[in-house]
Amino acid sequence: MKLLIIEAPGKLKKLQPMMKKLRPGEDWQVVASGGHIRDLPAKGQDDSMITTGVRKNYTPVYEILDKSAKAVRTIKAAAKQASEIYLATDPDREGESISWHIQQVLGVKDYKRITFNEITLKRVEEALANPRQIDLNRVASQECRRVLDRLVGYLVTQELRRLMGKPTSAGRVQSPAVFLVVLREREIRTFQVINHFGVRLNFIDLNQGITWHADWQPVPDFASKDFPYVQNTNFAQLVAGTRNVVVENCEDRQADSHPPAPFISSSLQQAASNALKWDPDKTMQVAQRLYEQGVITYHRTDNPNVPDEAMADIQAVATSLGMKTVDTRRTFKAAEGAQEGHPAITPTYWAEASAGENDEERALYKLIWTRALASQLEAAVYDVRTAKLLAVGPQGKPLRFTATGKTLSYPGWLKLLKGDDTDDEKDAEANNPVPALTPKQFIPVHHGELLQKKTQPPSRYTKASLIKEMERRGIGRPSTFASILKNITGKGMIEEKSRKLIPAPLGEETISKLEGFFSFVELDFTRELERDLDKIAQGQATYGAVVERLHKRLEEELLQQRGLPSVPMASVTRPAQTGATYTCVKCNQPLARRQKKGDGGYDFWGCTGYKANGCKVSYPTLNGKPNFEKPRGL
Repeated sequence: MKLLIIEAPGKLKKLQPMMKKLRPGEDWQVVASGGHIRDLPAKGQDDSMITTGVRKNYTPVYEILDKSAKAVRTIKAAAKQASEIYLATDPDREGESISWHIQQVLGVKDYKRITFNEITLKRVEEALANPRQIDLNRVASQECRRVLDRLVGYLVTQELRRLMGKPTSAGRVQSPAVFLVVLREREIRTFQVINHFGVRLNFIDLNQGITWHADWQPVPDFASKDFPYVQNTNFAQLVAGTRNVVVENCEDRQADSHPPAPFISSSLQQAASNALKWDPDKTMQVAQRLYEQGVITYHRTDNPNVPDEAMADIQAVATSLGMKTVDTRRTFKAAEGAQEGHPAITPTYWAEASAGENDEERALYKLIWTRALASQLEAAVYDVRTAKLLAVGPQGKPLRFTATGKTLSYPGWLKLLKGDDTDDEKDAEANNPVPALTPKQFIPVHHGELLQKKTQPPSRYTKASLIKEMERRGIGRPSTFASILKNITGKGMIEEKSRKLIPAPLGEETISKLEGFFSFVELDFTRELERDLDKIAQGQATYGAVVERLHKRLEEELLQQRGLPSVPMASVTRPAQTGATYTCVKCNQPLARRQKKGDGGYDFWGCTGYKANGCKVSYPTLNGKPNFEKPRGL
């Protein structure tokens, strides 16, 4: 029997019969882990630990989750009967980590790691034909993220609760997200409203039976770029009283409007929030079901591009709908720091305009299908006319007016999206039919309007716009946005009123205690750390160095918060590699290097499971690494 171990139980229904089609005559069993099977313990600490689950040498301590006990028993039982084991968890760092944890719990060295971005016969067959080993660098990156989250979450939360006497909490990514909402609220409170005036001149073309308008441009003659506001009522009324203008120039041109990129995780959550009024968490749950059904590609991605090989299918669908695609695949620039490990979120079968097992799934699928297909359709083309008009103002200074109108001459991708929020009918310029004008042409004004205006404070974030800002600032990853928002609203840090996010008193007070003391709450810190995690995943940095640096800074900041002088950290021996690299062959717990120089010195690698399970196995050091050929204590 061959064993395929996946993450989501929802995929079983699709994959079990698929394996029979792919490998007829072979006995395949598919089992699901249900996500992570191990994590750092929630409670319990001893003198060997910095905080719960993290030892002083930064080795993490893992335990099987209560919710996963049944799944682990099932996986172990199946593994005993299997001749080959395939680890097919999700194709991201979390999935890589889950595969490593499964491999460690099973204690197997002979396994095959495979991944697929979509659950189709073609992709699964490709994966089976190209197995590999677990990428320990990616595992180390995920492990680093988890350990840093634990250090910040436990150490700082404990200090905050001592200071505030309230059940608050801090988080490496949670707190910067709350900070963004608090900063926006401060901007709104301190915003100074500026009342000012504008002028619009209205014209009637009797020959064509149309009305059109031109707006006054007070910069640079009567206002500056730094303060482009006219606040003198009498003067603005004088401008509105303009009775005649002369045409300075009139220009016709064509302007292309290109479609938006296919969805990535963040933009999908934003679109579903706006179009379907869904929470990001709900969006990702529905997307997960669509992925498990095999109708969309992997939904946790930051790559906004479809693969080259999809173009033939896209062209066929577009042709059937009477639309044209671009000749060469249109590409989109990913955000800074994007991993781009998986393609954009697209349908797996492009010809299916509808998919899903209920109304919610069908609604989200329709958004995904439409956006992905539109991304490769020809640009929409507008005929744009811009007229510059002049009149004589006070002291002989010119009054400058601009009239802009545009009409859609070729719909392109808009034909597919007609009626949604990209509809050009919502564009004010589309409703201003400026006629053809000639320079020096004299035009009478039908009537002028005095427009009373005032500057507006920045808008409060919605969940969708907060995700967009977090992505722009490099806070969080595609797989974490929904959980971050669920976390900060669920813990009473942020309140949602009429879909707007407002900091709760607990959130504001918590930020005031963190701000100025802890660097992790600074908005650039998270982005820099994400780069470090990327470097670990690429083998350009080490787990130990990144964790040690953050922990050292955190300890110094905790002392400053308490009003104590900063002191050097106690010297501890760091493992040469991440705990995910070297593990005990007996109990699969991570190894830690023990060394002492001088007389009576020693240098060996010991099992960190000594106190937890009594394992006494150790390994001599050879070239800075454990020598697995000569274990002691087996």
